[in-house]
Amino acid sequence: MSANAAAPRLPATEAQLSSDEQKGALTLTAPQKAALVIAALGPEAAGPIMEKVGDKHLKAFAEAYARLQDVPRSQLILVAREFVSRIGKSDDTIKGGFEDARALIAKIKGEEDAAKLLEDIDAPDGRSVFNKLDKVDDKAIAEYLESQHPQTVAVILSRMNSDKASSVLSVLKKEVAEDAIMRLSKGVSVRREALRVLEETIDREFLAPARNASKAKKPGLAIGGLMNNLSPDKREAFLKFIEEKTPDIVEDVKSCILTFEDIPARVPPNAIPLVVRQMDADAFLKAMKYGRKNAPESVEFIFKNISQRMKQQYEEQMDALKQVTLADAEAAQALFMSTVRQLVAEGEFQLVKPADPEQEEEVAYI
Repeated sequence: MSANAAAPRLPATEAQLSSDEQKGALTLTAPQKAALVIAALGPEAAGPIMEKVGDKHLKAFAEAYARLQDVPRSQLILVAREFVSRIGKSDDTIKGGFEDARALIAKIKGEEDAAKLLEDIDAPDGRSVFNKLDKVDDKAIAEYLESQHPQTVAVILSRMNSDKASSVLSVLKKEVAEDAIMRLSKGVSVRREALRVLEETIDREFLAPARNASKAKKPGLAIGGLMNNLSPDKREAFLKFIEEKTPDIVEDVKSCILTFEDIPARVPPNAIPLVVRQMDADAFLKAMKYGRKNAPESVEFIFKNISQRMKQQYEEQMDALKQVTLADAEAAQALFMSTVRQLVAEGEFQLVKPADPEQEEEVAYI
């Protein structure tokens, strides 16, 4: 579209857009919003901008854009308000997706650079298997690699974080490590399709069994997970029973009990924006509205750790939200906690260990 084309008329205020439209825009991450604006400009207008962007930030744009689904123009307008006063795109939606990201970058940077930038992106599924290996014990990874074909070992090491790969290399058997180094020195190239098959194999054969084995070794963790959705009085009764009958697992049980009321004590402040971004906007609003009654400290903690602009928008939408049934409210809070536990399981962050009441009493006495 030419630079002289008429830009769309923007609503005078955000209030003229429906609450659903505003909610949709709020769920977008900052990189996705930047990607929307760049995509809206188109290759010709965005080209001079992208030429000045380093590969690191260009890759972040590519990953964000690849994970987008259809974005209505109403949401694009809200996003555009944060960056520019005018946009020159006439399409009703921006499609997003991996192929569109590749095509856009190819027009700006060329096919070769587009392929290089996108080869590591695990769109739309989130973190790659190689990122997840960062959280796994070096010796466990080494034992797995020693059972693989030498070329597979080299490919896996080449995709891992360099510090982690170096650490794993140091505990590999001498002959395996030397072979891997020789292959890495010649350069390791693998097609995207083959790489995805390799990731699926690693997850199925190595990561999934390791997760299952970890759970099997600690029955207290499984029991704690089952107690999350019990009412407080029933949960306390079960805890007392466990403490009397099997005191050796009670700490593991407590470490896995995580309720909406526990958020300020157990969830790190810097993890809150990540959890909020992963939540369905409607469910988030219901969880917060009910939280004002049953866990105001948790709501205050959550809003304290997101931007003040977003906080204000959420509060306005909560005030406009119709009465939420108890069942829907509890389901929304359960979804919030499920999202927290899922992100913890994926290694995105760690929960704060629950405080020891006996230790707190001792400190207070001293």
